[in-house]
Amino acid sequence: MILEYLEYVDNTIFLDINHNLTNPLFDAVFPSLRELTYVFWFLLIVYFWIKNEKKMALLLTVSIVVGALCTYPLKFLIDRARPYEEIASTRLLTPAEADPSFPSAHAEMSFLAATVVSRFHPEYAKYLYPFSFIVVLSRVYVGVHFPGDVVTGMI
Repeated sequence: MILEYLEYVDNTIFLDINHNLTNPLFDAVFPSLRELTYVFWFLLIVYFWIKNEKKMALLLTVSIVVGALCTYPLKFLIDRARPYEEIASTRLLTPAEADPSFPSAHAEMSFLAATVVSRFHPEYAKYLYPFSFIVVLSRVYVGVHFPGDVVTGMI
């Protein structure tokens, strides 16, 4: 009963974002965040390395790798279908993903990296958390994640 209700809420919020939040700017920008998210965090690692903050660069790298090592096995263990596999009316704005949906690795990586960097550089938090939130929103908007996938990834 509770799981069915949570699934209903997840589907309802997904459809609201995927169908009702549409606008041309999001349609143009959000699909590119799929790859740009990885590029952004890689460039931030390079930035810290060049800035001679090698410990920060290493900590960020290790955090991202460890996060992925936790997230990807969980994805395959839970094996939740993607929204476009369950909801025929999904607006899919990026190529279909090969791995399961839950939890969102983009959300996990973005919020983990933002938290790690902000812990040692609080002045960056005002940029990194909004960027991470946009990444999370984009994953639902483009049709590859349910809201529950990204919320769990954020945690």
